[in-house]
Amino acid sequence: GWLAEQLGKVPERQAIAPGGTMPFRGRDLRIDWHAEAPRPPRLDGDRLTCGGPVSSLDGRLRRWLESQALDLAGADLDDYCARVGLPVPMLRLSRARRRWGSCSGRKCIRVNWRLVMAPDSVRRSVVAHEVAHLVHFDHSPAFHALLSDLFEGDIGAADAWLKAQGAGLYS
Repeated sequence: GWLAEQLGKVPERQAIAPGGTMPFRGRDLRIDWHAEAPRPPRLDGDRLTCGGPVSSLDGRLRRWLESQALDLAGADLDDYCARVGLPVPMLRLSRARRRWGSCSGRKCIRVNWRLVMAPDSVRRSVVAHEVAHLVHFDHSPAFHALLSDLFEGDIGAADAWLKAQGAGLYS
């Protein structure tokens, strides 16, 4: 019974297909595919237009999401590092299943590329958390005080969103 309950919590995989949707920055984008359209995805409001072979659509859209994730997280990192007066460290994307972000002792920050599908405040909370680790490499009261000063949103709400909705980003 327990196993069945746990398996029931696993999000069902959503097929990426023409006419379908995919999450991006907290909203759903309609996938507008036409064989004759240019292959690179182009964002137009709530539509993502792209062309090329439908058989490679999934891969093109994933690569587009990863590119967007790197750009957005990079801008977040620039912003938060400027606020604390630190040089911007190396940024890498992660495919980790258990962590949304990490900060190494070698001053490299990694964020999960799937955060590009979450609302902006959720992604920014993860980046702010990792920047706070550049100053305090622990979860001390000083770390949490800095994070509260650094992040402009509600950390509790962002954490709650990840806890409730985060697994869905893997579907």
